[in-house]
Amino acid sequence: MLYLGARDTYGVEREDKTGKGFAEFTFYPRRKADTPFILELKKDENVEAATKQIKEKEYFQKFMKEFDNIQAFVICYDSKIKEHSCKIEIINLNIR
Repeated sequence: MLYLGARDTYGVEREDKTGKGFAEFTFYPRRKADTPFILELKKDENVEAATKQIKEKEYFQKFMKEFDNIQAFVICYDSKIKEHSCKIEIINLNIR
């Protein structure tokens, strides 16, 4: 539902080439007042490792010239216990 609802106010890119890799989804705001965000989906991995990947591979690089921060959304699914975990983190782009 996030994906469908966001298309009105965000440019949505799937498997977007950013930084040193490919972000699952990037959401580029059409209005400057809105915050860009990255959505990363992982199976059988923890949210900390996925968040670390976003930072290490600099998935936020395309937003650095225009925005002060981004939001990183990570959703992980553990297939053994059949549960999801998630994390939302604001990444300040001015300190890089």
